[in-house]
Amino acid sequence: MRKICWVVLFLLASKTGLQAQWLWDAKKMHAIKSRLTSLTYASAYSALMAQADRDLSRNTYSVVQKKGVAPSGDKHDYVSLSRYWWPNPNTADGLPYVYKDGQSNPELERYDRNTLGDMCAAVKNLSLAFFYSGEEKYAQKAVKLLRAWFLDKATLMNPNLEYSQFIPGKDNSKGRPEGLIDSYSFVELLNSIQLLKTSKSYTTNDEEGLKRWFGRFAKWLQESQQGKKEKAAKNNHATAYDSQLIYYLLFSGNEPAARDIINDFASKRIFAQIEPDGKQPNELWRTLAYHYSQYNLSHMLDVCAVASKLGVNLLDKKSADGRSIYTAMDYLVSFLGKEVGSWPYKQISGWEAKQQDICKDLVRILDMNPSLQVYQALFQKYARQDIADQWRLLYGADDLVSRFFTFASAQFDYAMNRVEAVYNESANKKAVLPRSVDKEGKLALVAPRDWCSGFFPGSLWMMYGYTGADKWRTAADRYTRLVEPEKNDRSSHDVGFKINCSYGNGYHLTKNAGYKSVIVQAAATLSKRFNPGVGAIRSWDFNREVWQYPVIIDNMMNLELLFEAARLTGNQDYYRIADTHAATTLKNHFRPDYSSYHVVDYDTATSKVRKKNTHQGYADGSAWARGQAWALYGYTMSYRYTRNPSYLKQAQGVAQFILKNRHLPADLIPYWDYNDPAIPKAPRDASAACITASALYELARYSPNDSSFYSQTGDAIVGNLLQYYQAKEKADEGFLLLHSTGHYPHHSEVDVPISYADYYFLEALTRRKGLEAGL
Repeated sequence: MRKICWVVLFLLASKTGLQAQWLWDAKKMHAIKSRLTSLTYASAYSALMAQADRDLSRNTYSVVQKKGVAPSGDKHDYVSLSRYWWPNPNTADGLPYVYKDGQSNPELERYDRNTLGDMCAAVKNLSLAFFYSGEEKYAQKAVKLLRAWFLDKATLMNPNLEYSQFIPGKDNSKGRPEGLIDSYSFVELLNSIQLLKTSKSYTTNDEEGLKRWFGRFAKWLQESQQGKKEKAAKNNHATAYDSQLIYYLLFSGNEPAARDIINDFASKRIFAQIEPDGKQPNELWRTLAYHYSQYNLSHMLDVCAVASKLGVNLLDKKSADGRSIYTAMDYLVSFLGKEVGSWPYKQISGWEAKQQDICKDLVRILDMNPSLQVYQALFQKYARQDIADQWRLLYGADDLVSRFFTFASAQFDYAMNRVEAVYNESANKKAVLPRSVDKEGKLALVAPRDWCSGFFPGSLWMMYGYTGADKWRTAADRYTRLVEPEKNDRSSHDVGFKINCSYGNGYHLTKNAGYKSVIVQAAATLSKRFNPGVGAIRSWDFNREVWQYPVIIDNMMNLELLFEAARLTGNQDYYRIADTHAATTLKNHFRPDYSSYHVVDYDTATSKVRKKNTHQGYADGSAWARGQAWALYGYTMSYRYTRNPSYLKQAQGVAQFILKNRHLPADLIPYWDYNDPAIPKAPRDASAACITASALYELARYSPNDSSFYSQTGDAIVGNLLQYYQAKEKADEGFLLLHSTGHYPHHSEVDVPISYADYYFLEALTRRKGLEAGL
């Protein structure tokens, strides 16, 4: 039976082109392939395919295309300038060049190094696109690039690095041993080629030709003076030399020679370069000492990865005095989350980026040793996960929704403790529900009458809906019941927000008859604010000297309570009121570009529009960001209940206004008002982004032609909120997201966490999970 299983696995690998995959995990890549539509991978897959499509349109790469020429005069010889060497300011001809550590000379562009890197990246992109999509055109282009660089006589590179990283004016412009690092991109390239083996474009001639080329290249590395000196180096260059040579030997078919290097690797590289305390002294003299310490360690992990595929465990190798890859990693991770000044050596740039590289290395180690929960915890704490990063498609990633709900679980436990503590300290015993923070950053509680009172219990219901844990049902019920008196509040249109977010979610998840009765009573209360002549529900009762019958775009959100009550009871009066209000708002609230006014005031005698202005936006004619989000959400929701095509068209138009707005930042988290002249220094509003993302996920269900666009844009918004706006665990008063704007003109709740941002973000994640599940 065991033999049969191995045969099946071999056949599976053969059919998918991963039988000689040394760097990446074939099993994991297949698992990723089965989940490409999930939030965890969809953005990375979309970004990969977009990049692969760009690579399709580009010309081939070749060493014969460079502006400079190798000192040999042979256009097929690879040549590169040593990165940190610059023209001598003290000589007329600039020779000999002088060294500036950590500062790259732009003359690099005249030679082959960047072109080689671009070619390898393009082949990788195209190969991955072929593997994940199955579309032959990507493999065809990848093979074309490989042939141009390695096989076609007119354009191929000679299999040597005789002139890599030469220094003008030094050593007769001969290449340096350190130049052998230039070809390190070939390591990923060879793993990319394995993905092409099921392609009809990749022929036996291609395979044999590439094997011959890399066999000759491996021989040159071993026999050349540069190769011998690089092998004898004491730092990352020697590690990179070994790593490259192992992969080239394996690819060209010389496994015994590759195994010899692997068997000596621990003693010659790991123990020789890493001190018992984890420092790598041969990397610490550089001006980018943290960078080069990680860089060297990453090469070691490349060797560990290939060794593990050959049954050799280098990762766990440890010298008698404690030298190991683990000690090196432990030393580097001790600086995660700290300022560059904490590093006792030089790191003149790239501190944050390099810390993220360390986080990725943690995942690579966990792939080989999943038992290291300390590394998992460090990654979770310090990694900024760009959900569009191609790296996710190679090494996998935690389920983003699950990960965030785990964070939310700890955060809401903390939040409820903070609510109790602040309540006990406060003289206002009516304030019992969290809304935001005050100017000192302390938790601000509100009474059930506040329009935001339903969001915290609604968020707890989201927790119960996702986890099914009784603790969240109990907590949600407790905070929901605080809001019950609002079912009779005729003074506010926001009874919809208050009751539907709390009792509405509770009934949806539990079918509790008591919850249903509260919903129905709240709908009856809200309906009393409807004026048949105006055809809309009155929003505010204050400022009667300014408005006669104000209706705000926010009021679209309260219609869900009425639509739902009509569905639960069969009372079509609730449906008619909600539908009429939506139609009236559509007629009067919007400009030709689908942007919305905030407030429309009606004449109570004639039912005609008196004026259109703002209360929370920058100006009467501006587009207040949260108002646009309310409009998008409101008409998407109204279409759900009515299937009125005009509502769908309106939602789609509002979506276009938001997403194509020239003032929408690249991260898709809007400024508080799209027309604030202070942009780009105006405050952001994460709450508007959360509402928008949730609406887009629902709109994707109703828009088959634009479904991918809406869901992918929702993913991008959610990804950026996760990466840049998430609160700190057991901090920030228990809120989930930061940087929302409440009422900017009144200088209220600016750049703070807000309960409705958290609520709509959890709803967005829940809806995204539903899309993934096809629900």
